[in-house]
Amino acid sequence: MKKFISFIILISFFVVSSVLAASKSNLGDKNIKTEHLVEATLLFDEIYDIDISEGHYRVSVEILMAWEGDTEKFLNKFGDTIIHGSKMEKFMDEIWYPEFFVANAENPRVTHYKTLDVIGKKYELFERFEADLSIDGDMKGYPFGTLDLFMDLAAYSGNVSKMMFKPKEILIGHHDAHHRVIKGNWVEKKKYLEEEKRTSLNHGGKEKFSYLISHVNVAHNPSTAIGKILFPLLTIIVISIMVNYINISYAQRLTSQITLLLIIPALKFALEKDIPTTSYINFTDGLFILASALVFSGVLITAYANNVRSTSNTLKIKKIERLGKIVVPTLTTIFLMILIFSTII
Repeated sequence: MKKFISFIILISFFVVSSVLAASKSNLGDKNIKTEHLVEATLLFDEIYDIDISEGHYRVSVEILMAWEGDTEKFLNKFGDTIIHGSKMEKFMDEIWYPEFFVANAENPRVTHYKTLDVIGKKYELFERFEADLSIDGDMKGYPFGTLDLFMDLAAYSGNVSKMMFKPKEILIGHHDAHHRVIKGNWVEKKKYLEEEKRTSLNHGGKEKFSYLISHVNVAHNPSTAIGKILFPLLTIIVISIMVNYINISYAQRLTSQITLLLIIPALKFALEKDIPTTSYINFTDGLFILASALVFSGVLITAYANNVRSTSNTLKIKKIERLGKIVVPTLTTIFLMILIFSTII
């Protein structure tokens, strides 16, 4: 009993120590002093070409970065105006300003334009750019579930002691715009903006730099998913099972099952553009496999029953009937439940 109590105390000690260490680490991050706290607001003008198979998507983005600085230089030169182009570039050579790259971009971002302005005692640097972004195209429940469209903006004009991002807001389209921002058969479910500190090979590989990370979680349009994918496949499964309960000849049952077997690849070919090709089995892939296995087993069972019928072996025919009416539907239900729990839930 004493050994058991000692073991419990020891485990509790380790748990408390871990919690305290994590708390100290988080507190340390919050207490980091930085020269420039850069407030950042992101707005997505367009999100398009979302491709789960290739694991990428494209964006058109606006970013507004604001930080405190010696704004007198700007006001004395330009007054209450917004500068851009060569005038802005020449002035920015004289001051400190935040610089970043898109860490998960497949190639350098394409900048449309930049402007610099002063509001109160803060500089405001605006930029609109396009980028091709890579993502983790992990959507096992496809067409159900959500996909995280993230973008990592990594600061490089100084480590966290020099500058840190302060997330302000993430927006999907302008309030007065009337076009769809997220293109294709996708709808927004959630969005948020966060800041992380990550080490970099820059500066010896030990110092941390600030990352501004945006997340736009999207889901496939459920009505399209049900109408195009779920309903046709479940219909094939139900018809394949019901054929065994209809009072028709084995030859007619065999013809029906073979017809269903041919419909399945035709349906998959028709949905080729809608179904992503992934390295894992998603829910839609599983449904196609289940439907194919069910119908193929129906073909084999019906063909065998048709041959046995000619022998007038009543006992064997009853066993085959039980196999088609009870065992196969039961196994189908079990595998369908396993598929749902392993991919969606």
